[in-house]
Amino acid sequence: MRDVQHHSSNERHGLVPALALALALAVAWDLVGNLVLPGAWYVPANLAVAALLIAIGRAAGLRWVDLGLDRADARRGLMYGVASMLVVGVVLALALFVPASQARLADGIEPADATTQWFVALVRIPLGTAVFEEVLFRGVLLGLLARLRDRRTALLTSSALFGIWHVVPAWKTSSGTGLAVGASIVGTVVVTTLAGAVFGWLRLRSRSLLAPILAHTATNSLSYAAAIVALHLAP
Repeated sequence: MRDVQHHSSNERHGLVPALALALALAVAWDLVGNLVLPGAWYVPANLAVAALLIAIGRAAGLRWVDLGLDRADARRGLMYGVASMLVVGVVLALALFVPASQARLADGIEPADATTQWFVALVRIPLGTAVFEEVLFRGVLLGLLARLRDRRTALLTSSALFGIWHVVPAWKTSSGTGLAVGASIVGTVVVTTLAGAVFGWLRLRSRSLLAPILAHTATNSLSYAAAIVALHLAP
């Protein structure tokens, strides 16, 4: 596979500092993005950091194919991504016909005007969340790890990091006793680690970052859109 091509010892010296820098930037931005960054800056700031991460990967010697950004693989990535979106879309559409599922979906959305709600579903989540997180985890980190270790280790490590990434937002949105908050955080980390493994598999299988970006957009944006619809359907 083109994604796996171990470097010589001299070349690996540039990969380790790049990995450390990308991880440090991820930790810092996880805190800034969740605790400090104004909501209006969420999309442009995340896209700017994504561009910086790509620059870090390129400076370390990663090729476009290592980042999942080779144009030759775009069509394959689009096929896998659209297929993922269709699967998620069908499941959500069926859920909207079940009253209990409608109520569950509607509970997952905060009250807001329709413009704000659809902005979140169609702009904030796809660009600010899906594109940014896929560039970070399935693009730069997976690309660097795959050059330093085997693909399986790279996939598992990047997936675990994706799960840990969600500790701060899970803590921020959790309420109740300390035990309840802890259980919520652990549950979130487990679920997002598994999701990260699926997104990573799509990335490696399709060789394109388009596949996990579209799959990520489907699971987040389409779920949010379904919640908006459920909110209006619920009695």
